[in-house]
Amino acid sequence: MNPNKLLLLVIFFLSISYSLAVVVSQQGGNIPNAAASNNRNKKDLQSAAEELQYADIFRNGAGTIANEGTVRIDMQGVFTQNGQKWHNLQGQLNGVKGKSTIAHVQVSENAMTDNKAQQTNVANIVIKAMMDSYNSGKTYSVLDNGARNGL
Repeated sequence: MNPNKLLLLVIFFLSISYSLAVVVSQQGGNIPNAAASNNRNKKDLQSAAEELQYADIFRNGAGTIANEGTVRIDMQGVFTQNGQKWHNLQGQLNGVKGKSTIAHVQVSENAMTDNKAQQTNVANIVIKAMMDSYNSGKTYSVLDNGARNGL
């Protein structure tokens, strides 16, 4: 292969992986209104999380966006913190009054993108963050770490 073509190919793939690597998840504090759960809930949460689509994550209206067995994922609404808008996603137990949250992920609007590959990446990071939240009992934040903008 021509060395110039190889170099261009390497640069191309590095730029793709660089642009996909800027959206990250970060662990925060304890899940508010946390509920006890079991292995069935974990399995159902995983199935519900895998149903999440990019458009579901960034919708503005509150409501259930995925439902599987004993668990649903609700979009609780959008809030603003330090001038940044966040989408509040919660994994919750079906049929439980009061404390029913078993996973909590807040997603910053700075992670929004028009690029289809990056949208898939964002959705996958949110799915992983949902399960990390369940496993740790902590809230996770998903955001663009600023590298895309040179920060």
